[in-house]
Amino acid sequence: MRILRIGRCGRGAPYLRWLSLLVLVAVFAAWAGSAFAAGDHPVVGLRLAHLDADCGGSAPVTFGQPFRDGDVPAGARIVVRDGEHVLPTQTDVKARNPDGSVRHAVITVAAPCGIDSEDNLVIAASSSGASSPALDLNDVLESGFDSRATFNIDGERWHLSARDLLARIAHAGGCGQVSELYCRHWLDGPLAGEWVVGAPPVDASGKPHPDLMVFFAVRAYGPAPVDTVRVDTVVENDWAYAPDPHNLKYSAIVSVPGQPPYRVQSLTHYRQARWHHVSWWGQYASQPWFAALNGRYLQATPAVPSYQDIELSGEMLSQVRQACAPMDHCDVTPRMEATGAQPQIGPLPQWSSAYIVNPHDYRAYRWMLANSDALGAYSVHYRSKNTYQALSVARHPCATLIWPAETSHCKVAPHADDRLPHCEHDCHLPLQAEPAHHGAPAYVAYLVTGDWYYEQELNFWADWVVFYQNQAYRGYRKGLVHDEQVRGQAWSLRTLGDAAWLLPDEAPLKTFFNQAVAHNIAWYNARYADNPQANPLGFLTNGYAVIYPASGSHSDTGVSTWQLSFFTWAAGNLADMGFDGADRMRDYFSRFQLGLLTSPGFCPELASAYYLRVRETPNSPYFTTFSQVYDTTFPHLANIGCSPERLKRALPHKTRYDDYDYPAGTMVGYPDSDTGFVANFQIGLASAVDTAGREGRHAWSWFMARPVRPDYRHAPQFGVVPSSWHP
Repeated sequence: MRILRIGRCGRGAPYLRWLSLLVLVAVFAAWAGSAFAAGDHPVVGLRLAHLDADCGGSAPVTFGQPFRDGDVPAGARIVVRDGEHVLPTQTDVKARNPDGSVRHAVITVAAPCGIDSEDNLVIAASSSGASSPALDLNDVLESGFDSRATFNIDGERWHLSARDLLARIAHAGGCGQVSELYCRHWLDGPLAGEWVVGAPPVDASGKPHPDLMVFFAVRAYGPAPVDTVRVDTVVENDWAYAPDPHNLKYSAIVSVPGQPPYRVQSLTHYRQARWHHVSWWGQYASQPWFAALNGRYLQATPAVPSYQDIELSGEMLSQVRQACAPMDHCDVTPRMEATGAQPQIGPLPQWSSAYIVNPHDYRAYRWMLANSDALGAYSVHYRSKNTYQALSVARHPCATLIWPAETSHCKVAPHADDRLPHCEHDCHLPLQAEPAHHGAPAYVAYLVTGDWYYEQELNFWADWVVFYQNQAYRGYRKGLVHDEQVRGQAWSLRTLGDAAWLLPDEAPLKTFFNQAVAHNIAWYNARYADNPQANPLGFLTNGYAVIYPASGSHSDTGVSTWQLSFFTWAAGNLADMGFDGADRMRDYFSRFQLGLLTSPGFCPELASAYYLRVRETPNSPYFTTFSQVYDTTFPHLANIGCSPERLKRALPHKTRYDDYDYPAGTMVGYPDSDTGFVANFQIGLASAVDTAGREGRHAWSWFMARPVRPDYRHAPQFGVVPSSWHP
């Protein structure tokens, strides 16, 4: 296998050496030297890239892995092997399917440093395997590990030590025995024990800071004695209901013994925002391995969309960012309410979709993580000071960021008015999130790393899409999103579905997110799929600014086709993830997507127009045939038929696309753009065709045969295909 040169990584390693692995799957630890059991069931391949040239013996690697339903049955173990020998493997199952099979797990492997590219490292589901004693807090404390966070705020010093927190928890008897500190046992086994501990930093007298909170995700690698620790230091300014939430200005140092300190100078830490920094202590001063997951298998799970074959631009990958500084938005749009294409918009953002289509490239992986880190700078993070968890709308049914907001029904004591407090001073926020333009927040980052930081980020953003709204419009605890713009409804359903499907089963808000998804599906089905009076064409008519255009002679008579495509994809995504009733919801809205390409009287080249008229006047009934939609939207084309050549001659002078200069049969709407209206149309169509039989196959065949198609090598986020389609 070839060696890929990417520059110096870790402690001077100039190369990535790619190793083939098979991932054999069971629920706990199987140990080196044992023969591979004949009854084990291979599941998926994996590659490891060696990032540390000073590796000796074996080095640990930890990664997240989603699985297809049933691939790792209840009672099975996950093992990783090198040829016929099982490597030391630990599996922390985070989420299971209703049948008990593994949905998502965090896997830790001790990989031999001397292995070369000819060796066949592999993963499978096993019915056998021995376990060893798990690491405990004393194993960490017996090492020399510590991580310290120190802050200089207006000349006053504040500090916190990870070792001190771990010692307090160990003395108390474990996470379940402390209430004044945050403690979560994240990984539990002989190869990796991880404890996430947190508290406010304190001053010289021991007084806690009123606004800052520091967490240390301490991952100790075994077996004991511990000689390597990875620590993720997280700094937050995000208390919910704190009086006068405001920006903070400080300098900070994160220090780990034996390593250069990480310094943050003169930072403005925005209110309701967070940042983090990963350090290594001990034998490995940096990440020893990069685990590159199998892209085809990832796309075969419900976790992510399926993509057409896309070879990412080498020039682009050579220039993408590899890190993001605290409070920097990096490639994420700073003010999401701005109009036009934005790189985070799509089923997955540009960087996350680039990683999914090429998970073997370390640059794509780092790019995805860098922009997932950037999301911490947006003011969407609200942590309860009472529970240390993200704000619970189940506990705070009247929580909202909308001022003024309806509070007349908020009489449930003690939450008569749960509107979140205003900032009184130092309030400027250059970064603004918005539901209609937000990307899938840190979803892929958590999926493939299994890191607590990204799990929390997904929690915060999914929570925010609910309490951002007027509490009455969302149905208080129900978490309904039907009052948003169509695109806002689509991306909010996407984010809620991602959180409900992926978060750990023990996550405090997972039940709420699943309930919110169920309430939303029930609402749409009652209004549309299960409603005999719903319009037969299958388009959405509810929400803010749904009927287009907002002004002009045809105001309030049309629908935005590209936004409806977003919504159709979101409904299909919920169905793919297995949420009850989502298949009916998807099938109803798929009618419009498919009908635009297959119905008599509607020329498919116009299916991707910016908007289509669906009634004569704002007070008229909605049309019931696609030919009515076509003839009313394009009256000048009504009598020329669907001959591609005749349409081409008519289009340059008769539509808003005055620069339409493409071959006959090309769809309108920036057809060669990777973010244009035709690309937008693709994701909805991809969701619709799988369940539509011959009509779906016909629509997809026509769509893929068009003469002008986007080049997704730089921005693959809309290059989605039906889950059953293979190039």
